[in-house]
Parts: sequence; structure tokens; C-alpha cells
Amino acid sequence: MDEFDQKIISWLTKNSRLTWKQIGEKIHMTGQAVGQRVQRLIDQGTIQRFSIERRYDAIQFITIYMSSSDYAGFEHMIIQNPDCIEAHKISGDGCYMLKTSFSDTEKLDDFCTQLLKFGRYKVNSSIRKIEFY
Repeated sequence: MDEFDQKIISWLTKNSRLTWKQIGEKIHMTGQAVGQRVQRLIDQGTIQRFSIERRYDAIQFITIYMSSSDYAGFEHMIIQNPDCIEAHKISGDGCYMLKTSFSDTEKLDDFCTQLLKFGRYKVNSSIRKIEFY
């Protein structure tokens, strides 16, 4: 991946709705050349998808400390919950890190009660997202 590919990825990360021509104007390439590079990055697996970023009113980061060995049951439970946005199996402090968006504390409390079947947890709430773009 060269400097132009990195610039293309940077612009697409900021706004995936930009046309190839708009990106080309920003990085001094033709739209056609940008399109060919994007297709190559897709074929190589560097770009895996184009998506939107939804705005959430509340974000929580929940660290799970498993005491149960029912990892499959735990993962099934979190996959089924629409308020779980992301989940990562982690090393270091904890076993899993969840990113959730519970809009009210009652729903969060119910979810945390379910978590107790698998181990203990720690909840951190986001105060403000810091934008890098």
C-alpha cells in the first residue's frame, strides 16, 4: 500500500459517500484511477466494507471477567442483544470488552444481571466521543 492508497483510505474513512472524482481532486488523481485503486484494495481485503456510523445517545464499555467456561453461551447471549454494538475477546484486564448502547438504566441493569451468569463485569460510560477527522 503506497501513499495514495493511504490517502484514499483516509478520505473514505472520513466519508464513504465521496465519489471517486471528489477523492481524486483532493489527492491529485483522476476519478478513474481512484476507482481502480479502491477496487484493488477491496480485492486484497484491505477494504472490507463501506458502512455508516450511527449516532448513539449513550455508549457503555463493559469489561467482562468470566468465571464460567460457557464462552459459546456468553457469545450467543451478546450476539442476540440489539444493544450490543461490538464485542472483542481481549487479553490483559478482562476476558471480553463490549461496546453497548443502552438508552436507559433499567435495560442496562437487566443486561448486567444476565452477565452475572457468566462472571463479573465493570461498566464505563462514555462522556464524549473525540473525533479524529
